[in-house]
Amino acid sequence: MVTTNQETVTERDGNSVSPAANAPSEENIPSGKRLLTRVAIGALVGAALGSIAGALSNRQAVDRINRSIGDIGDTVKKTTAEIDKTVKGVGDAVQSVATEVNHTTQEISEAVRGTAEGISGTVRSTVHTVQDTADDVNGTVQSAVQGVKSAAGEISVPAEPVTAPEPETLYKLVPLSADELNA
Repeated sequence: MVTTNQETVTERDGNSVSPAANAPSEENIPSGKRLLTRVAIGALVGAALGSIAGALSNRQAVDRINRSIGDIGDTVKKTTAEIDKTVKGVGDAVQSVATEVNHTTQEISEAVRGTAEGISGTVRSTVHTVQDTADDVNGTVQSAVQGVKSAAGEISVPAEPVTAPEPETLYKLVPLSADELNA
């Protein structure tokens, strides 16, 4: 069963009970107890504030707090100075590496350029040699062609057909070893 402004809670035994019956609310606490609770909370807050005020009224405690805060500030200053020094060291190292990379790149570029020029000279020389050889071969071939033409001009072909001679017997000589001769 649900009433307005309250929900129904089912307990283990299956009976429905409203929350107001199970848990005390501020309405169900007598006003004297409410007042006592408020006084206790106020006393705790007052004691905490009083302790802080008491500690701050003690000059030695204030000096220790100030020294601690000063030490923290000094530590932060030293740490930031070390971080700055480390960052500068890293920056110097990066600049040094970049300078060396640039220098090495220039040396590599010069070496590649020198090698390319050397290769170019060798290729030009080889091309000239091949061209000269091709010219010589061309001249030799033309001379051979001229020789064949002139030799062909000197050959006379008989008017009568040439007959081939009768087949002859062909003998083949086979070398024999000394053992084969004695056998």
